[in-house]
Amino acid sequence: MKRTLGQLAFAAGLGVTIWLVLRLGFASVVHALAAIGVGGILLLALAHAPTLVVLGAAWRAAARDAPGASLWTFVWGRMMRDAGGELLPFSQVGGFALGARAAALGGAPWVVAAASSLLDIFVEQAAKTPYTAASVALLMWLAPDSRLIPPALIIVALTAVVTGLLAVRRRWVRAKLETAAAALAQRLAQRRPGQLRAGGAPDPEETVAAAREALAPGARLVLSAALHLTGWVMGAAEAWLAFRLLDARLDFAQAMVVDGLYMTGRIFVFAVPAAAGVQEAAYVVLAGLFHVPASTAIAFSLVRRARDLVIGAPALLVWQLIEGGRLQRRRGART
Repeated sequence: MKRTLGQLAFAAGLGVTIWLVLRLGFASVVHALAAIGVGGILLLALAHAPTLVVLGAAWRAAARDAPGASLWTFVWGRMMRDAGGELLPFSQVGGFALGARAAALGGAPWVVAAASSLLDIFVEQAAKTPYTAASVALLMWLAPDSRLIPPALIIVALTAVVTGLLAVRRRWVRAKLETAAAALAQRLAQRRPGQLRAGGAPDPEETVAAAREALAPGARLVLSAALHLTGWVMGAAEAWLAFRLLDARLDFAQAMVVDGLYMTGRIFVFAVPAAAGVQEAAYVVLAGLFHVPASTAIAFSLVRRARDLVIGAPALLVWQLIEGGRLQRRRGART
């Protein structure tokens, strides 16, 4: 049922995207895309690389610098998480599991990979709160008469309240994360408990204990949150660069408003695979605050999707080769 709803939501979103392109003028959108070209898309993909490194470092901090796993293990895991979420639209949470499995195969213990993946997602969302507040503050300064200010303030307040409640009930949150991490670790290990920890951990109780240890609080979470906040700001810089390549003269503060408000609102449309249609419509509204033509805003959204494709498609191909090799070796061992 959920898969069917996801497919219907994706189809509806794709229809909205096509309608917007036709409604705003196909030629205008193509003209805007021609301004950036293939070289511009490749430049944006290259510019995203430092952001991926920072996000990978944030995950590694949350994982307590997992023994046996380097920084690049978590950078690769983050790349796979994003690729799965953006390019495999019929599995909304599949990207999270894919990223955790990539980190585990890269050397992180299974439980650490699962627990730190969930913890990293939680910390990243918490770090979004100050970024959202800064984006709304910039909106109030740059466009004080905007009708988006009241709903934006409501979203900031709701985000702050939810973050505060989760902080107050951190023991309850940890208990839920422990259970989820243990279940994910068992699934990632393909129900082979002996792989969950060095030396083997055959029973679920030991798996939960390992997850509890991996989720223990500490200063590393502060570092992880700081790195995530840095990653959000770097994302705004990427948006500024994309707009500049599209000949839209937005400054960094304006680009941060567009990026920050969209990223904040996206959490409310999590059920729409790849935010199809929603992303395009949101950028038309947000970029329009600063007199960016709607066709350019649509082109900006399509360019971001193209960037994700340039980064994610090769990553998914390599992943298929890795998993295919593992499967062949497993079959050979049985033979």
